[in-house]
Amino acid sequence: MVMSEQDREFWFGYNEFADDAEFRVFQAWAYNGSCIQQRMGLFESPPAWWEILKPKIDRLKNYQQANIELRKPTDNFLSELKKLPPLQRRQQTFMEIAGYPHFENSCSNILQFYLNPNNEHGFGTLLLDSLATLINADLVTDEQSIEVRREELTARRNRLDLIVESNNYIIGIENKLFAKAYNPFCDYSRHLESSSKGRQIYKVLLSLRLEQPSPELCGFQPIGYDLFLQEISTKFDAYAQNANEQHTIFLQDFIQTMQNLQSPTSIDPQRLEYFRNNHQEITTLLGEVDELRKDMRRKIKQLEQTIDLKDISYSSSIESGLWKSSTDLIDVLWYIIQIENSLWLQLDVCLTPIGWKMQFWSRKGDRMKIKQHLQELNIDVEPYDKNSRLIYKGKDKDRAYNMDIESVTTWTIDMLRRLTNPIILPES
Repeated sequence: MVMSEQDREFWFGYNEFADDAEFRVFQAWAYNGSCIQQRMGLFESPPAWWEILKPKIDRLKNYQQANIELRKPTDNFLSELKKLPPLQRRQQTFMEIAGYPHFENSCSNILQFYLNPNNEHGFGTLLLDSLATLINADLVTDEQSIEVRREELTARRNRLDLIVESNNYIIGIENKLFAKAYNPFCDYSRHLESSSKGRQIYKVLLSLRLEQPSPELCGFQPIGYDLFLQEISTKFDAYAQNANEQHTIFLQDFIQTMQNLQSPTSIDPQRLEYFRNNHQEITTLLGEVDELRKDMRRKIKQLEQTIDLKDISYSSSIESGLWKSSTDLIDVLWYIIQIENSLWLQLDVCLTPIGWKMQFWSRKGDRMKIKQHLQELNIDVEPYDKNSRLIYKGKDKDRAYNMDIESVTTWTIDMLRRLTNPIILPES
């Protein structure tokens, strides 16, 4: 048993043992405590050293028992998993699929388009009014005279992300997603003042993580994307009546993308707590699953190597390959057979922990034609799901996981020959 310094200090205190050597001797005696107690019966009265040692032995037993309870595997951790609410998988937005969400320039370009009420999106001043609500309740947007510019160059050659300009006001916006706000805000501020021509100036630092106000921001008002998107969502229906359908989808995708970026994790708290409490058991289980996957792939490769397609006489070529699922416990050796120009059939020889099975796919052509072709070959199948799979249901449909590879090879070759034999129609 290895005892940490913290445990030793809590259970025994540092002063009860002269050094580590004495402590190890004490542990050795403690492991044989019952034998020691039996021997105490040989004495008319217990020795003095026993009166000192026995309390320490009792405390060590208490420590061992507590340690065992803390480390006892959670026997029902799999049943606890079943009690978790259904996993809500977060769907990727188009921006996330395209790989753009982390690019500030892309987000600033989208803001420029929707901030200008004169663009073809049809939302009018939705984004401007949402921003105005957060900046100043008295700010009134003017749809007719709005201009929105990108990367405005200052006298010192610095670039401000966005400038919204009207006859009555000018708004400077620095857009930040993940980078720290180390920009030359005082230079931005001077540029806005020199361009204002007496108009009201508003300065905004729009960021994914809300920045704290500070003198270094030179008057730029920190606004978080969470509040900005909340305002847009609140006003959305009122402005969407005349909106372009395509640009409505784009805006909703942008909003969802930014909300996804704000979420620190897609795992719900209850599920995260489950993984935290059962971390060791799950790690052990994943190790066992990894070993099972390796064994399945080894068996599939053995099968592939023992089958020589040259032994299958067929007028067209037969393609083959391997596939395995990244989520399910299934490994596959597949064959693609051309039935005719417009009809290609795929045979999957599948291995799962349950055992071996076969299924068929339509790689090219209608599934019903594939099913009809199999029926003509007296190969019994039935639909499995809407993904066009046909499961083999013949008398020899199942093979045990631990069946020898020679028997599985014979089973597979037999099916390949049945699939590639020509159909001989009866004479009329």
